[in-house]
Amino acid sequence: MFSMNCPSCNFGHTDVFSAEQRKPARFTLEVNDPALLRARVVRSGSGTFRLPEFGIDVEPGPTAESFITNVEGVLTRTMSVVETAINFADESEEKARGAEILANMNRALKGEFSFSLILEDPMGVSGIILDDMSKVKYEELSQDEASTLKGAPFWIDNIREDFKERKG
Repeated sequence: MFSMNCPSCNFGHTDVFSAEQRKPARFTLEVNDPALLRARVVRSGSGTFRLPEFGIDVEPGPTAESFITNVEGVLTRTMSVVETAINFADESEEKARGAEILANMNRALKGEFSFSLILEDPMGVSGIILDDMSKVKYEELSQDEASTLKGAPFWIDNIREDFKERKG
């Protein structure tokens, strides 16, 4: 874990690094038991997390910070963004869809709604950690898959450009 703060301007940044080079990876957890809400989640500044049942993908930006939380914490963080989106939505259908997502997320926090958490990281540093790791599906990503993720390091950005050129 790396953290820095400027005493002059109060700018701060936090990230997770690995001392060893890791392969790009995807971790998937099917959250179908309330106990799994306590699974540890480590998201590096290059990690993307997805909650497909809610239609939510959270991709890192250029100054994305890492965090360590649990599945419940990921839901809680995401719920505040959904609430903000509802407040800024212009259409009643958008507001209704946001309210439906929030209702399902609240049900998920009570263990009444099953969902998947997918964590992808082109640097391979992020992860989902449980005592029983057999409940977490781990996949190595190909360089092509990793190159499509935001937050990929510069050497993957070069692969991404080559991929776009080949794809047309």
